Amino acid sequence: MGFALETYHRRRLEGMTEVFNAETACEPHIARLTPELFVELVETKSHFDANGVFVAVDGDAVLGWVHACVAPGSEPHHDPATPIAQIRMLIYPGDQLKVGGALVAEATRWLKGSGQTRLLAIHAQNGYPFYRGLWMGGEPMCPNSLPHLQLALEVGGYRNTQESIFMSARVADAPPECSAAVPVELLDEPAEMKHEGMRESWAGFEPVWTRALLNGEEVGSMGWVVLPHLTETLGAPAMSIWCLGVSEQHRRKGIAAALISRAMRQSYAQGTRFASVGTQLWNAPAHATYAKFGFTPHCVMVGRTLELAAET
Repeated sequence: MGFALETYHRRRLEGMTEVFNAETACEPHIARLTPELFVELVETKSHFDANGVFVAVDGDAVLGWVHACVAPGSEPHHDPATPIAQIRMLIYPGDQLKVGGALVAEATRWLKGSGQTRLLAIHAQNGYPFYRGLWMGGEPMCPNSLPHLQLALEVGGYRNTQESIFMSARVADAPPECSAAVPVELLDEPAEMKHEGMRESWAGFEPVWTRALLNGEEVGSMGWVVLPHLTETLGAPAMSIWCLGVSEQHRRKGIAAALISRAMRQSYAQGTRFASVGTQLWNAPAHATYAKFGFTPHCVMVGRTLELAAET
């Protein structure tokens, strides 16, 4: 089968989303994509560049596509003035390895034009300027349940530089309220986005900070969000935890459990019946804490990096 590569045009969106949905049907924590949702949550963002989206076509049929972008990080500690070159999405059928290889090669060629010597691929290190809330909850890296995507990136020179465990839970009932060993006060508030890259990456969602205060001092916090677009694949909205931290001197006092319980109860009242979190593969204490609330390992997710030789 022959194919050609084109840059993005809306006339291809129907085929692009059909391929996306067919290839991700095995992953209930990847939302079904529609042309309208792509336009709303991807195309309309300020750093979207149609020249970095390559679509493999055979006549009128879309075989696969890749989204390369140069966009700033979207987390609080990222400098919004520093752009990051990365492949943010790759999708193609498992029996079309030549298509996958061609897409990665073309995306890499385009990204090299940015002049950067370090390219990321479906990596969490520099945030998620696109596909947040649509792809694997709060940490959209590449799951090992889509091995052909891993293969195309590996062949393209992108090496595994980050691994996370994605954990999920079915929430049949609101979990019991947990009390910490110290008298913390728990407060919920809309998550404050510190720069435009953060605000734009969360467009269409209502992220929440749950803060733990001890004598008026913040000793822990958790960021979470309701993901309504997963209703079609899961049967109900899901709550995703994207950030959780407790001050070192206050750990092992039940504060993390109190935060998780609070967020799960709050989101359950909003209609969620599932929850997810991505955390470092080596973080055994976090795994144990989440397990207390019914979280079980779902898959390993991988982020990849391509190091280029600096031009002399």
